[in-house]
Amino acid sequence: HGIQALVLRYRLLPRHSLEDALADLEAAVSLVRQYKDGPVAAVGFSAGGHLVASLSLRLAKRDRPTGGYPLDAQVLVYPCIDSSGWGKPGEAGFWDPACHEKASSLLEGQQSLLGGRGFAAPPSFLVGSTGDAVCPAKVHTDPYAEALCRRGIAHEYIRGNLGEHGFGLDPCWSSAALHWLRQRGFGKKSPSRSWAGCRLKTRLQTGL
Repeated sequence: HGIQALVLRYRLLPRHSLEDALADLEAAVSLVRQYKDGPVAAVGFSAGGHLVASLSLRLAKRDRPTGGYPLDAQVLVYPCIDSSGWGKPGEAGFWDPACHEKASSLLEGQQSLLGGRGFAAPPSFLVGSTGDAVCPAKVHTDPYAEALCRRGIAHEYIRGNLGEHGFGLDPCWSSAALHWLRQRGFGKKSPSRSWAGCRLKTRLQTGL
């Protein structure tokens, strides 16, 4: 489709915190901009959606974000937005209760992520399923979409019974997401440096 894609292997709990993962994501986006002209978007699934959505909050805390916000768009697919239970032993889902202290780092800025003071986001494409028992749309994606509406941030929201958590790149949303990205300037040819022979240092794997 003419859109170059990369996979980020970011640092994970329990050895690392959300701040470490966000640093990896921000560094990766900055690196991509060095090699590719044009808009840059991040796609996050589940907990990865939490990470992508948190990036704008991280930069909004700075008095003057370097170069502005790094993302021109974001795609959040069955994202875990509300992490209120992650820092509680016994309620941390798949987290080992022994690492709940590190999981608590995910709670920083939680109210902002749910639309409170400090909320920030680029144009967004959201996907939420009413059949998702892990990250139900009404708990995670609905509040985020409402926050985007209140702030007047451009977005599109695909919502319905799309199946259980982890339905992946289902055509029911991926085709619409591709169209949305193209409308925002993605996929158009632009001069860029080649990735061939480039040894990346931030856990990136190239792909198309």
